[in-house]
Amino acid sequence: MLKSFGKASGFLVAAVASMVIAAVVVGMFAPAWASRDGQPWPVMAVGASLILGVTALCLRLERRGWATVGLRPGWAWLRQFALGLFIGAGLVGGLAWLLMLGGGLYWQPNRPFTTGLMLSGTTYFGFAVLVEELVFRGYALRRLAEGIGEVKAIVVMAALFGGYHVLSIGSSMSVKSGGSELVWTAVGPLAGAIVFGVAALRTGGIALPLGLHLSWNWTQWHFFTFPGDDNPIGLWNPIVTARYADHPAVFRVGYLSAMTVALLVVLALTRKKQGFRAPTLGVAGLG
Repeated sequence: MLKSFGKASGFLVAAVASMVIAAVVVGMFAPAWASRDGQPWPVMAVGASLILGVTALCLRLERRGWATVGLRPGWAWLRQFALGLFIGAGLVGGLAWLLMLGGGLYWQPNRPFTTGLMLSGTTYFGFAVLVEELVFRGYALRRLAEGIGEVKAIVVMAALFGGYHVLSIGSSMSVKSGGSELVWTAVGPLAGAIVFGVAALRTGGIALPLGLHLSWNWTQWHFFTFPGDDNPIGLWNPIVTARYADHPAVFRVGYLSAMTVALLVVLALTRKKQGFRAPTLGVAGLG
């Protein structure tokens, strides 16, 4: 157990160092146009490359292959990724539709939105989600699962994922003010991380959680980004009706309900009689 914990901890420290190095390098050498739309995708691109290198080094030291962290490409990998994209977009769209029917939100077109922002935003989310999946659902999750069991490993990495979000967006005023906003900053991502972690271990890869995570974040960007959030508003301005302006609980319950549905869908798609994990799915696909 201690050996597995040490491997996971060492990888996480190296991943943090990789992102610091990426931020320094990009800050020193990246051209101004690379982040003119407020989306620091170059940092995430360099960070993802460095973390892939760290993963490769860890695997080489252990004489393991890329398939052991769910990174062996192929048609099965692409099918799982596409399935994740479909499920994530469907859940966000369904949540938006239900909130509209319930009178909680309506949307207006965001006229300042540009093609350039669409491209830079999509690039940013692609690399940012890849970084998070490599760090939290890749090598470290699997080494922890070997040492303390899969369920405990998922919970530990989910808690770290929630803490990471508190640190990464802790500069916003809503988080600085503390209270329920601060708690929700951790709880929301933690719930998502449980879904992604289960998807990663039950399929033996990161394709399904990567697709789920990417399409959830990308679609949420267009429907649920409010002024003052870290990201620029997407295609639509969400307008909260007066009835729910001071009652955020309905939106949080909606999010948790969507994540519960996501978990049930993942469990149903990866159901196996032999137990919790189905590592062969990383190669053979969900069928």
